[in-house]
Amino acid sequence: MANFHHIGLFVKNIEYGLNKLSELIDIKEVEDKIVDDELCVIVLFVLDCDGVRYELVAPNGLDNPVDGVLNSKKNILNHIAYTSMSFDEDILNLRDKGCIPLGPAKKAKAFSGARVIFFLTPLGFIYELIEKPVDSRV
Repeated sequence: MANFHHIGLFVKNIEYGLNKLSELIDIKEVEDKIVDDELCVIVLFVLDCDGVRYELVAPNGLDNPVDGVLNSKKNILNHIAYTSMSFDEDILNLRDKGCIPLGPAKKAKAFSGARVIFFLTPLGFIYELIEKPVDSRV
């Protein structure tokens, strides 16, 4: 079974996103910015005073998953993410429940090379599954 990890927000750039989010939500912790050239994104994790983690995701290069979403002004609140100790099993379980993979699982720098995969759920929101190795901080 997967455990809640974060809410992903797409932003035009990290500094702008952090500034605007901080105006709306009391942020207590900001982690280091991560540049992921493989996934063509820059990410920043922040934690609010209630312990909810947000991932700000900004474009990094031309072939990124962010620009199209920002241009369409849809799915800016982009995904809800969960960690999984049984990644491959949970992928099959999500597919059995009618979730459609939006691409193959890929290694993500933000999670020390652990695999991530995104699904479109029957409710129309995006569900990110993050592989959680036994010795991971994820």
